Amino acid sequence: MGSLSPKELSECILYHKEWLDSENNLAAIEHRQHLVKAWGIPSGASVLEIGPGQGELTVVLADAVGRTGKVVAVDNAPLDWGTPDYATAQAHVVASTVGHQISFVQADPIEYLEEGAEGHTFDFIVFGYSIWYFSAPEILTRTLQEALRNVRSVLVAEHSLSASLPAQVPHLLAALTDNALESFRGEESKRNIRCALSPRQITQLAAKAGWALAKEDIITPLAKQSNAKNEVRMVVKSRMFRNDLDDVVSRVDAKIAHMLHSMIDAVAASVDGVPGGLDGARNMDVWIARFDKEVK
Repeated sequence: MGSLSPKELSECILYHKEWLDSENNLAAIEHRQHLVKAWGIPSGASVLEIGPGQGELTVVLADAVGRTGKVVAVDNAPLDWGTPDYATAQAHVVASTVGHQISFVQADPIEYLEEGAEGHTFDFIVFGYSIWYFSAPEILTRTLQEALRNVRSVLVAEHSLSASLPAQVPHLLAALTDNALESFRGEESKRNIRCALSPRQITQLAAKAGWALAKEDIITPLAKQSNAKNEVRMVVKSRMFRNDLDDVVSRVDAKIAHMLHSMIDAVAASVDGVPGGLDGARNMDVWIARFDKEVK
């Protein structure tokens, strides 16, 4: 476990001023600290992180491995993507207290591993809420196949597609609705949920790539985390989502259109059943897992 507090780690991350909700940000960092502790990442470890974005998990990983460890964070997104953009946010992280042990690499993770990972070997490859960003399940399989040569273990944290609390149901339904819409859109999409794989599906894809499930658990996120509110709000209120929906509906048959509209209605109805409505929505449960190489 690292030595820095959530408040100290929050100063290593560049937040957009409109989203500077310190309560949510600190809860998100504390949650990621719980993930790293559950994964058992020790001081001095070498970590390959897939899809770091602006670096929220990256700084927690770097704190855990310490100055004798290393975190190589690989993302294929353009550096001008995101708010704040990746280039600015990642430069802030590298200049921070934990920046000494972090290297950001803009590259396709599969190609990065195919080409030898710049000569690095890693104790762990980490997928921290990045699998659902993939445009297709095959990307996970190919990444894990390439990782066999350079990585000792695989660590995953992803939404579990399960809800242990009634207030988590809107988030679960919103994620499935968003993913259903995405299944009818093209590769140009940049939405957060493009490939909502379940724990069972991830485990099967990992096995196909040569990795065996060694440990798993389900945890409930902290109440102050706001991902659920943002994703539910997008489905029921976002004009951008409605525009995408209208585009898809114009190209599919009536049965599919009715299905998509019914899913949106289900999200809205689930919000009505939560005390506090949208503000009371909670993040769905999270699946955390470790995979080791299959013994042949």
